[in-house]
Amino acid sequence: MKILLIGGTRFVGRHLVDEIVSRGHHHLTLFNRGTNNIFPQLKTIIGDRNNQNDIEKIMHENWDVIIDTCAYFPRQVRMLNDVLRSEAKYVLISSVSVYKDQESPHLSENADLISISEDTPEQITGETYGGFKVLCEKAAAAISTSPLIIRPGLIVGPNDSTDRFTFWPYRISNGAKVLVPDCPRAPMQFIDVRDLAVFIVDSIEKGSKGAFNLVNSPGEFCFQDLIETCYKVTGSKAVQVRVSEDFLLSKKVEPWSDLPFWSPGSQSNFMLTSNTKALNNGLKTRTLEETIRDLCDWFTADNKSSLKAGLEKAREEQLLLEWESSNACC
Repeated sequence: MKILLIGGTRFVGRHLVDEIVSRGHHHLTLFNRGTNNIFPQLKTIIGDRNNQNDIEKIMHENWDVIIDTCAYFPRQVRMLNDVLRSEAKYVLISSVSVYKDQESPHLSENADLISISEDTPEQITGETYGGFKVLCEKAAAAISTSPLIIRPGLIVGPNDSTDRFTFWPYRISNGAKVLVPDCPRAPMQFIDVRDLAVFIVDSIEKGSKGAFNLVNSPGEFCFQDLIETCYKVTGSKAVQVRVSEDFLLSKKVEPWSDLPFWSPGSQSNFMLTSNTKALNNGLKTRTLEETIRDLCDWFTADNKSSLKAGLEKAREEQLLLEWESSNACC
């Protein structure tokens, strides 16, 4: 089976390569800009997917499978039209952000999708990301007779450069006091990157097609589970300070960017997305403890000293001072 993987190998691509090669699929070629070549033993075609001349470098092979990890705009998918053989499998990594009503719980793969115009300027924002992914899915259906559409939630695990999930085990293991939003029962969903990779390769080998939500089961974990497991795994003695959501919102603390996985009110319903179809197709997810433990092992070995996501330490300390002052006994 000749497989082409489009995209870099820092995170998702890295774990897909590991899984593909571990299954004995050695006819694997990488197509990317070559900025992070950690697999020198594999054939790599250096190119930019946005450049038609570079796309022509991959047009003359008879690929059995094309896995596309980095399509954000529909034209990027359509550019692959001449690369795909009619019987080839096209795998697109999309997102659960494609759904129109993000505040409805238990969204399944046939729920209504966001609709945006093809003429929307190509700029990824919180408002356009999901809509562009919908357009990518439509483009995939136009160039492939049986595309496999993967709709993951937040992808987490070792080598995650976004630091969103990593923020919590890192902060809890590296602080005297930790600000925690007071939403212990808020639902929490994600997908470990290694479980994502296993599901994709399994689905390719089985010839699966259609769309699949890739998340852990709705209601399996809540925010308190995340915090408690971080303490358990790290053995941290940091003081946990629970701060009300109203206070945080009044101080303009931003859900997700300032405090990852904090989704106040009905916003948390998107963390209850249905994964029934994927479970029926063989999805297996590892424990929260295993994911957090492996994350800690990774960022410790990587000597990580700062994070891209989450509150700056100085701002967190100021918020804690203000919170404690507002709750001090008179």
